[in-house]
Amino acid sequence: MNRIFVFVLKVLRKQFRKNRNDPFSWLTDSYCQYKDQNANDYILNRLNRYQGGGLMLAKWGTIELNQVIATYMARQGYSINDYKEMIQGIVPIPENKPNFSLYNNAGVFPATVEIANRFARKAMEDCKSIDILASYMHNEHRIAELQKNATCVNLDPYYAPWLFENPWTKWLEGKRVLVVHPFIESIKYQYENNRTKLFKNPDVLPLFSNIQYIKAVQTQAGEQSQFKDWFEALNYMEQEIDKKEYDVAIIGCGAYGMSLAAHVKRRGKVAIHLAGWTQMLFGVYGERWVSQQSQYKNVINEFWIRPNQGENLKKGKQIENGCYW
Repeated sequence: MNRIFVFVLKVLRKQFRKNRNDPFSWLTDSYCQYKDQNANDYILNRLNRYQGGGLMLAKWGTIELNQVIATYMARQGYSINDYKEMIQGIVPIPENKPNFSLYNNAGVFPATVEIANRFARKAMEDCKSIDILASYMHNEHRIAELQKNATCVNLDPYYAPWLFENPWTKWLEGKRVLVVHPFIESIKYQYENNRTKLFKNPDVLPLFSNIQYIKAVQTQAGEQSQFKDWFEALNYMEQEIDKKEYDVAIIGCGAYGMSLAAHVKRRGKVAIHLAGWTQMLFGVYGERWVSQQSQYKNVINEFWIRPNQGENLKKGKQIENGCYW
């Protein structure tokens, strides 16, 4: 897209935002077929009816989806409505330069246009495997044809099952659970020592038949990696997953999460991509749930912990003011 045209779009978007009071106009639950208690019940019923063959529950990260939308629109060609939504801030304004947020916040590396577009194409394929999507963004409709097999629920019942009766997480009882997350040491400590003390309702975090862990690769905030790029790191984690015997994988690891969940489903297992809220299910909280999304902090009690020091990133503050720590 022409640089001058991009500049004009940015000026118009800035003016639009200045004249609008609602900074979160891109949020919506209008695509959801089930909401709140009904959504929780739907997830639980779907899990209870599962008889094999793979199942994928997931949600998009805002940064990852914006890259997917930008790549998808460039491939499809732009319409007048596209430009309108760029000005409104609903969809990103495409620029021929590296997506810093995708690199810094989500961990897709190295920070090049080529890698960002390759990531987006991979995500477009993997999102076709979603069975239940926790939906919350206007621009999800842009790739609706890719997710046509997904049933949409709103975020709270998916992310915060402790808010609802008969939480869907009770289905995890007696299952062989694999957790893929960077904060494995903290999650392991909480599950082994405080599992029954974290929530008033014991069904939120029931007793599994066994639990295994894979420490996810962390490449956000410029963290050094032994891998040459995001795809090599993804392949490494897929291989590590394939070494385990499990029924269900709970996944939270930045931009890797969606593709790892699709990999788990392809292996005929249940994938639950809880993303940033994986740690909350195990009583490990970060700054996000204290100051940024404080409506959820009432669940935090004296048995909850922050991630231990060894799980911090050197430049973790660059990620939404250290939201996970």
